[in-house]
Amino acid sequence: MNFTSGLTVKSFLRTFWTEEKSSSCDIHPLTTGSIHTEAQFEFIYDEFRRRTSMSRRRAGGLCSVSKPYWDRGCKVLGLQLVNPTAGLFSGDRLGMGVIIGPRAQVAMTSPSATRFHTMPKGQAVVSQNFHIAGEAWLDFWPEILIPQKDSDVVQVTKIHLEDTASMVYFDSLAPGRLAHKENFQFRRLETRLEIMQGDELVAKERCVLSPETGKWPLQVPDWKACYYGAIWIAGPRAEQVILDIQSDGFIDEVSRYGASLLSPKLGVLRIISPSSLLMKRAADHFRGIMKNRLPLLQMDFRKI
Repeated sequence: MNFTSGLTVKSFLRTFWTEEKSSSCDIHPLTTGSIHTEAQFEFIYDEFRRRTSMSRRRAGGLCSVSKPYWDRGCKVLGLQLVNPTAGLFSGDRLGMGVIIGPRAQVAMTSPSATRFHTMPKGQAVVSQNFHIAGEAWLDFWPEILIPQKDSDVVQVTKIHLEDTASMVYFDSLAPGRLAHKENFQFRRLETRLEIMQGDELVAKERCVLSPETGKWPLQVPDWKACYYGAIWIAGPRAEQVILDIQSDGFIDEVSRYGASLLSPKLGVLRIISPSSLLMKRAADHFRGIMKNRLPLLQMDFRKI
């Protein structure tokens, strides 16, 4: 495994993540004009048609979805998640629940970045819950999150995989709108992630970022900005995928990365890059490597 500037997954964890000690958080009251949305999606494997289909769909408000589309090549059902307001404002609350039934194969993405807009006061809350049944597959690959100046957001993600389920989950974060000279100027951003495999809690992370508590924690000399990404790989082939990534040479001389196996069926790859373009290039590179072991990643997201 190659690293630069002493970057390792452990150093990521020491610098960037803190253990969650409480399940509670300060939630500000709803602001006048805010939107509260609960979106629910359920997918099943249709034995008669021998393909995945959407059996339940409830969306609207802060979450709209495309018409599901079928990729005949890898036999995965695709779905695009769209935020009609182009982001979240103060007081907005978005809850999303995704259930993927046994043997169903689903890929979810977003057509554009999700923005947390400027919030003079108040806070927005995002909660995501995923349940992936036995022999099912989830490819979750949204565009980057961009917290704008003075935004305040809490995002909580809980993922439950049954023992034979598989998943690739991508999460990426910008330090702000660099074109508007916003670099780490949001008020507060808290993210929480829990991953269960069977009855075992295999990953639990909490990150709180705020200029009031210090600088952007991931700093690299000569970089004007630092973008962060994490790719979680779950399932029976996770160990081999991590080994493939660790044996891969550098994708370029700029982005840095580290990959490790957290359990026999769960690995994580963490990336930092000095620009959104380089982050995308790095993520796409590693997605290409993972396709060798996970052919369902051949899904065509139909993005221009």
